[in-house]
Amino acid sequence: MNHNVEFKHFQPDQRIRKLIDELINKMEKRAKRFPPDEVFLRLMIEENSVRKLYHASLVLEIPGKSPATKKTLATKEERHDLHETLRDAFDEIERQLEAYKATVTGEYVWKRRTRREELRRMKGK
Repeated sequence: MNHNVEFKHFQPDQRIRKLIDELINKMEKRAKRFPPDEVFLRLMIEENSVRKLYHASLVLEIPGKSPATKKTLATKEERHDLHETLRDAFDEIERQLEAYKATVTGEYVWKRRTRREELRRMKGK
């Protein structure tokens, strides 16, 4: 997975960089279904020094079967604690990614018995 990490108005320490690497590796595992060279993650972290508030913006671009079906998942989080901000942002993107994968695989159809029967009938035709 390609990724770009930007920091505005501060320089992160080694612990923050390590946390970001861990979270990106976790995201790579979740996105194994998609071609790794076409998935792009953009993370932008900004510090408001007056209020000591951290703003994290996370965008995950997922390829589709055609360029028109490309999917973009995004989230924004603001917290006073940078670790909490990053974890919440990545948790939200993971939730969105799992929901998208469920729709792509048709998981919502298989949840109810009647829908399963309808799907079997449609495939049988």
